[in-house]
This record gives sequence, C-alpha cells and structure tokens, in this order.
Amino acid sequence: MKRIFYALIFALFAASAWADASVKINVKWLYKDFASPVSIYEVKGQPALWQMKSVPSLADAPVKKLIPGSSFKILPGQSKRFVLVVKNPIDQPLYFFATPHMVHPEDDALGFKFKCLCINHSYTIGPKETWYRVVEFRLNKDFVDGELTLTHNILGIDKKRAASFANEPVSPDM
Repeated sequence: MKRIFYALIFALFAASAWADASVKINVKWLYKDFASPVSIYEVKGQPALWQMKSVPSLADAPVKKLIPGSSFKILPGQSKRFVLVVKNPIDQPLYFFATPHMVHPEDDALGFKFKCLCINHSYTIGPKETWYRVVEFRLNKDFVDGELTLTHNILGIDKKRAASFANEPVSPDM
C-alpha cells in the first residue's frame, strides 16, 4: 500500500513539474481581405512536413481533432507537428498569402523555429474545398519563458497576383 501511495505522489509531482516546465504556444491570425479563418488541428498519421493540398472536405486532410483556441503546450527541446486548415465556403477559388510571423514577447524570438506558411508563396483554395498545410513548431531546449504568441497576417489576393508567386519553389524539409 505504501508503494502505491509513493507512486501516486511521484506521479503527481512529475505531472506538476511538467506543467511548470511546459511553454504555452498561441498561434494567432489577423486577416485583411480574407474572410475564411485559419484553424489548427492535431496531425493524423505521418504526413511530410509542409505537405499541402486543397481537398474536397476536411475528411480528406491528415487531421484528427481541432486544437482548441489554437494554443498548445510543449516542453523546451521538443517539436510539434500540426495542420493549418482553411475552408472555402464559396463557389470561387480563394487566394492568399501570409506575412512573416510576429512574436510576442519580442525577447522570445530567439529560441524557436516555426516551419509555417510565411515563405513568400501564395496559396489557392479550390471552390468549396478545404486547404491544409502540415507545419512544425520547434522549441529550443534552453527556452526560458512560459508563453509565446506567434501572429501571422493572412492577406487575400487576386488570381493574377497569386499566380506570380505560386510557382516559387517551396523550401525543402530542413
């Protein structure tokens, strides 16, 4: 009985130590000329980093459950893959791009990598389709703060402007 008690105490201590050491990551979006929100989902399976498609429905994307509030916790030294998702509710294609992310607090811009969608590339979502992109967030083992917010501006653009940036090479998995 003592062993069970000590094991329970140890498990509670370990869980609270993990909670104290974890870093809350908030992924936020600001929109200009673009009405479809970006959501983030847990990844299903092992799709390649930066895999991206416009598919007929969310069921065709490599996603599990929605990540509530677009926030998650991660320990220093770990990485997390997840999926960015945008649904196009209209009968016309949507075109957009993302500006480089802003970091808050700014002092924490050193100590992480976010392999996201701000890579000087435009994106297209087919009519009535769902677009997704597999991304990854990596936190340096020496990261010290308890919370980090990354904000992208998502800008809607027209077909002509999108075409001029759609054929840029996408960076390989690093």
